[in-house]
Amino acid sequence: MPTDVAELRGWLTAGASVHEAAVLRLLADLPGITVTGIVTDRTGRAGEAFSITSRAHGLPAQYTVIVDPRSGALWGYEEVLTTTAGKLNVTIPAVISYRSYLVAEYAPMPR
Repeated sequence: MPTDVAELRGWLTAGASVHEAAVLRLLADLPGITVTGIVTDRTGRAGEAFSITSRAHGLPAQYTVIVDPRSGALWGYEEVLTTTAGKLNVTIPAVISYRSYLVAEYAPMPR
C-alpha cells in the first residue's frame, strides 16, 4: 500500500471494484454480520445483502447494505425495526429508512 498521498489516491481508485469486493469479503467474516444472500433491491436489481442488528440508535433495528455481487458497488441501504417500535405507531417489522443508489462515480478529490 503506498504511503504517498497522491499514489495512495491512485491506488485506491484504480480497480475500485476489486477493492470494494475485498472489503465485502472482509465484512462477511466479521462477527455479528449476517450474509443475508441474494435479495431484490427497491429498483428491482438482484444484489447481495449484508446485515447487522443493533440498538445503536435506541430501538433494536436491522441495518442492511445491498451490493452488486459482481463489482461490490453499493446499491442500497436500509434500516428495519425488528422487535419493537417503542412509542412509534408502526407495525413490526417496519422500514424506517432506506436509500437506493442508481449511479456511483468517482469524483476528483477536493483541493
